[in-house]
Amino acid sequence: MACTAVRNRYVARSTWTTLSCKMLSVLTAVTVLAFAASLLTVSMGTPDGFVPVAVTSIGVLVLGLALVRCVTYFERHGVPVLESPTRRTAE
Repeated sequence: MACTAVRNRYVARSTWTTLSCKMLSVLTAVTVLAFAASLLTVSMGTPDGFVPVAVTSIGVLVLGLALVRCVTYFERHGVPVLESPTRRTAE
């Protein structure tokens, strides 16, 4: 098989930690850009343009935080399909 097991895991914990840190840094950058875009639309005098930016920003934040939580779960428990207890005992 192409994947190598590290302590009965197909993906090392450090990989998940690195991915989580990268996702948080990207999420922080997107949050700053969204805040800047919302300030720009308000300063231009178009408060109607603020609503789509705010709704999109909130959606991106919720999705990003859900992905970070998913990666944290995989870091702790492994990938359930590949690393389930029944699969480990069968091999």
